Amino acid sequence: MLTSIGLIAVAMLLAPPLTRWLDERAAWVLALAPLVVFGHFLSLTPEIAAGGVILEHHAWVPALDVALAFRLDGLSLLFALLISGIGTLIVLYAGSYLSDHHHLGRFHAYLLGFMAAMLGMVLADDLIAMFVFWELTSVASFLLIGFQHDKPESRRSALQALLITGGGGLALLAGLILLGSAGESWQFSGLSAAAIEGHTLYPAILLLVLAGAFTKSAQIPFHLWLPNAMAAPTPVSAYLHSATMVKAGVYLLARLNPVLGGSAGWSTILIVIGAATALVGAVLAIRQTDLKRVLAYTTVTVLGQLTMLLGTNTRYGLQAFAIYLVAHALYKAALFMAVGAIDHATGTRQIPRLGGLIRYMPLTGFAVALAAFSNAGLPPFFGFIAKEFKYAGLIELGVVGWITTAVMILTNALLLTAAGLVFVRAFLGREGRYPRHPHEVSLPMWIGPMLLAFGGFVFGAFNNIAEIWLIDAAVQAVARDAVDVKLYLWGGLTPAVAASLLTVSLGVFFYLQRTRVRRRLSLWRVLWRVSGDMIWDRLLKRIFAFATGVADRFQHGSLRQHISLLVLAITGFTLVGVVSALAAGGGIRWPIPASPLSVAGTVGCVLAVAGAAAAAVMRGRVALVATLGASGLGLALFFLAANAPDVAITQLMVETLTVIFLALVLRKLPPLSGVGSRNPTAKRFHAVVAIALGAIVTALLLVSLSEPLPGNIARWYLDNSLPGGHGANVVNVILVDFRALDTLGEILVVALAGLAAASLLGASRKRQPGTAHPPHGQGNPEFGSVLLRQGMKPLSALLLLMSLVLLWRGHNLPGGGFIGGLVAACAVVLLALGDGVERARRMLRVPPAVIAATGLALAAGAGVIGLVRGEAFLTGSWIFPGGLPLGSPLLFDVGVFLTVLGAVLHMLLRLLEREQAGDGPHEAAASRWRQPRGAAGRTPGRQRRGLCRQR
Repeated sequence: MLTSIGLIAVAMLLAPPLTRWLDERAAWVLALAPLVVFGHFLSLTPEIAAGGVILEHHAWVPALDVALAFRLDGLSLLFALLISGIGTLIVLYAGSYLSDHHHLGRFHAYLLGFMAAMLGMVLADDLIAMFVFWELTSVASFLLIGFQHDKPESRRSALQALLITGGGGLALLAGLILLGSAGESWQFSGLSAAAIEGHTLYPAILLLVLAGAFTKSAQIPFHLWLPNAMAAPTPVSAYLHSATMVKAGVYLLARLNPVLGGSAGWSTILIVIGAATALVGAVLAIRQTDLKRVLAYTTVTVLGQLTMLLGTNTRYGLQAFAIYLVAHALYKAALFMAVGAIDHATGTRQIPRLGGLIRYMPLTGFAVALAAFSNAGLPPFFGFIAKEFKYAGLIELGVVGWITTAVMILTNALLLTAAGLVFVRAFLGREGRYPRHPHEVSLPMWIGPMLLAFGGFVFGAFNNIAEIWLIDAAVQAVARDAVDVKLYLWGGLTPAVAASLLTVSLGVFFYLQRTRVRRRLSLWRVLWRVSGDMIWDRLLKRIFAFATGVADRFQHGSLRQHISLLVLAITGFTLVGVVSALAAGGGIRWPIPASPLSVAGTVGCVLAVAGAAAAAVMRGRVALVATLGASGLGLALFFLAANAPDVAITQLMVETLTVIFLALVLRKLPPLSGVGSRNPTAKRFHAVVAIALGAIVTALLLVSLSEPLPGNIARWYLDNSLPGGHGANVVNVILVDFRALDTLGEILVVALAGLAAASLLGASRKRQPGTAHPPHGQGNPEFGSVLLRQGMKPLSALLLLMSLVLLWRGHNLPGGGFIGGLVAACAVVLLALGDGVERARRMLRVPPAVIAATGLALAAGAGVIGLVRGEAFLTGSWIFPGGLPLGSPLLFDVGVFLTVLGAVLHMLLRLLEREQAGDGPHEAAASRWRQPRGAAGRTPGRQRRGLCRQR
C-alpha cells in the first residue's frame, strides 16, 4: 500500500518536466500511475470480498508508538478504487481541458499530490498517520482551488476552504489524541468500543471528531465553502467534490462508526445535521443558474444524506450508505466532467443560454443522460437502488424515521428537478443562445463521463456484481454487528416503493413548474438576506479588526519596549516554574564541578562577558558586531576547554559567518547617535530588566541541575555509540543515527531559513550599463590588496579540503556534516569576497539552492533505506567492504553537509552580489546621510528622525 502511494507521489514529481516535454500528451503517461494502482487494488478485491483484511506496518516514530500502519478492508478498498479509478480518468480529462494552460504541469502535480494524500488517508490505520494525510489533502485542495490565482474569487475560495477545513482539522487532532488515549490504542483496528463509550471523555471525543468531519464534508453550518470552491477548474470539481475530498469526513464517520456509533447522541446529531444539510442543499440547488453550482449544492445534499444514513445504523440504512457512496461518486464525477465539456464547447454554463446540445454533442449528451437518470434515482440505475434502500433504512427507525422520510422525499424530488435542469434543459428542446458554436469534445473529455455513467447503469442492472465484490465487504467494515447484505431492483410493493413513486411525481411536477417554484422561493426574502458568505465575510472582518486593534496597541515600533516586555514575560513565567519546583520539595544546590578550572575556560568566560558588556556601550554598528563576535569566540573557547570540540568548532564557524553577514548588512547604515535611552528612569528600568533576566535564568539552570535525572541517558549513548552506531564520536552518532529525525527537521529549517532570507534580499541583480564596478575577477574593494587576494585563494582551497576531512572523520573524531558545511561555506565566501561572486558561482557550478535541495533529498533518502529494509525510518544500514564501516548515516551526514552549505551560500552570495553591484537599498540610505545640512530641507537630526519614521 505504501508502494501505491509512493508510485503516485513519484508521478507527481515527474509531472512538471514531463508536461514541459510532452505538453498535453503527458496526461496519458501520468495516468498510468493511478491506473496501475487501480489494477493493484482491483486484484485484491476477491480476498477482501471473502472477508479478508490486509495489514501493512512500517515503523515511523517508534518511541511515540507512531507508525505508518495501513489496513485494507472493505471500506478502504472501496475508497481506494474510487480514488485511483476516477483519478485516472480525471488526469486524462485535465490534460485536454487545460491543454492550453501554461501551468498544466503544475496542475498535474497538485492533482497527483492530492490523490496520493487521499489514498494515504483512507488506507491509514494509525490515527496520527491518518491525520497527517488528512491535513495534506487540505493543503493540496487549497492549491487546486486557488490554481487560477490571478482571479480574486479563486484566491478567496481557496482561503475559505483552507480556513474552514483547517479549523476542523485542529478539532479533529484534539479528538484523535483523546480517542487514542481513551480507546487504549493508536490504531483504528485496535480501538475498544466498550472503553470509549464508557469513558468520561466520550462527549468531548464525539464533538471534536464530528467537528472535524463536518467541516471536511460540508455539513451545516460549514457547507458554504463547497459551492464557492466551484471557482476551481472543472477537473478539480469533478474529482475533489464528487468522490474524494468531500467524502473524507464521511469516510472518517464510517470508519469510527463501530466504536462511536453506539450512543443516542451519535445517531441524533448525524440524522438531524445530515437531514438539514440535505434539505438546504436541495433548495439552494434549484435556485442556481450555473450548472456547476447546481451540481455543487446537490453534492452538499448527498453528503448530508450519507451522514444521515450513517446515523441510522440500521440494516438497510448502512447498505444504502455504501450503495449511495458509489452511485454518487460515479454519476457526480460524470456530470461535473460533462458540464466542463459543455463550458469548453459552448463558452457558457448558464442554464438560460443552453438547450438542444444533443445535436452537437451526442456522446456527451448520452453520458449526461445516463448520469442524470442515476442522479434522479430512476430504475434500473444504481441511484435507484440507493434511494429505495435509503427509504427502507429510515422507515426502520419508526416515527422519527417517517418524519425524516418525508423530508427526504422533498429533498430527492428537488434532486430530480436538478437532474432535469442538467440534462433535459441543456440537451433537449430548442437550440440555446451559445457564445460560440458548440462542438463535440475530444476523446479524453467524453470517455470519462461515459465510462462512469455506464458504470452506474451496470451496477444497477447487474447489482449482484456490486453486492458481492464491493458493497458487502464495505458494509461489514462500517457496521457494529454483522449485516445480511442483499441488493435488488424490485423487492415488492413496500412503503419504500410508495415513497419512491411520490418522489418521482413531485420531482416531475417541480421541474415542470420550476419557474414558479423559483419565484415562490424568491419571495422568502428574509431567508435569502442572510447567507453563509455574508456571515463569513463579517466574521473575518471582525477578526481582522480585532487583530488590527491588538497590533496597534503592541506594535508601536519601539524595539526596546518589545524586548523589555518579552523579557519580563519570560522572566515571569520562568519565575513561576522555579517557585513551583521549589514548592514541590526541590532545592537549589550548587553543581559539583565536573572538571577543574582551566586557563582556556577562564579566558573564554572572561572574553564572553567582556564582549557582551562592550556591546552595551559601543556606538558603531560594526563595532557592535565585532564585540558580539568576540563574545561568541569566548563561548567557543569555553566549549573547547569543557571537552566539547564539536560544539566549539560549530560555535566558531557560526560566529564567523554571522559576523560577515551582519557586517555586510549593517556597515552601510547610518551611525548610531547613542546607545540606550537618554532618560535616566528608562536606563534604570532597562538595567532592572537585564538583571532580572540574568538572575532568573541562573536560578532556572541551578534548579534544573539540582533535579535528579531518571536513568543515565549519557551512559547509554556512550555504551551504544560504537557497537550500535559504528562511531566513536558520540555527538555525531547521536546527530546522524540515534536522533537523526531531529537533525532532519533542523536542516529543513536551515534550508527554509536560507531560502527565505535570500528572498527578502531580492532577486539576483546584474550591473546596469555604465555603473562603476571592480575590474574583472575582483570582489569587494576592501579586499583590493593583491597580496590579500592571492593569499585567500589557497586559504579557501585549504578550508574546502578541511571541510571534506571534517565530514569524513566526523563519525569517529570531532567533525561531521554540519561543521564541514559551515567550513566549506566560509571557504566559498572568502573566495567571493576576494574574487567576486561570479567567480564563486562558477566554481560551485551548481546553484546553492539546488545544493541545499540535493542535501535534503540525500538525508531523506538515507531514511528511506531503513524503510525498504523493513525497519524504522532513518534506521542505520551498514556494509563493511574490507572491514570499513559504510552506512546510511554517512549518506545522511553528506546530506547535512550539502544542506548547510547550500542554504548559507544561497543567502550570503545573494547579499554579496547586491553589495558588489552597489544597487542595494543601503546605498540610498547612506547617500541620504551624506547630504549636507539643509540639502533636504531639514537638519541632520530631523533627517535621522524622518528616516526612522520611514522605516
